[in-house]
Amino acid sequence: MGNRRDYLVENIVKICQKLDSKGFVANHDGNISVRFGDYLLATPTAESKSAINSDMIISIDMDGKKINGIGNPFSEIKLHIAAYNARKDAKAVVHAHPPFATARGLIDKPLRPVLPEAIVSIGDIIPVTPFAMPGDPENDYIITDALHNSDVFMMPGNGVLTIGDDIEQAYLRLELVEHLAKIDYYTSVMENSTACSSMTLSEENLQKLLDKRKSIGLGPQARLFNQTSEQQFSQTPAKPQLGGLRDIIAEEIRNVLNGT
Repeated sequence: MGNRRDYLVENIVKICQKLDSKGFVANHDGNISVRFGDYLLATPTAESKSAINSDMIISIDMDGKKINGIGNPFSEIKLHIAAYNARKDAKAVVHAHPPFATARGLIDKPLRPVLPEAIVSIGDIIPVTPFAMPGDPENDYIITDALHNSDVFMMPGNGVLTIGDDIEQAYLRLELVEHLAKIDYYTSVMENSTACSSMTLSEENLQKLLDKRKSIGLGPQARLFNQTSEQQFSQTPAKPQLGGLRDIIAEEIRNVLNGT
């Protein structure tokens, strides 16, 4: 177990260096976690990813509390825990702010890959989730809903979050999303300057690629082979409903004003 832990820690440090060298993070941006037994290994808060070393990786329980380590858990650890709860097959979570994909999230524009290999790797759509403030309980619902349909998604004002069977796969999915977002941007610029239309895939060819993706065990639906959704996915958290509470408060105020 000790060797396995060391291996995972070394991989976290390696991916931190990649996030920094690729320009996917700035300042203290980004966070990484990996399942290890019944707890998580994670990057600490308030540290540049370029400065992360193996001694700085902390252990966190599935409630987000630190077990041991030098630093403290990052503020967005609940996003990671929500992802692990939503997808029992997830072994790692990577969250960063790659510029092109983050910009798409800001304008609420889902990414629809056209490159065949990319569709097999990450599917035919990378969604943008609804906006929620950091720490809002609605984030659990939003992340669960997104991960029922995709392994990666963009968040308005909060970059990209990916899951994977291991940290390398989670990172490569994030890297691919940024690569595709950049290609899509360049395509739109070229279309506007040359009056040419971009390539599209027929529904028939798109379905062939999605069937291939599913057949090799990639994507949320492929993980349901020989399983029920209850076995694979945790129950979707109930979306917060504020209307009923507001009605009760309003009724109490009317009662007070009417002297009843």
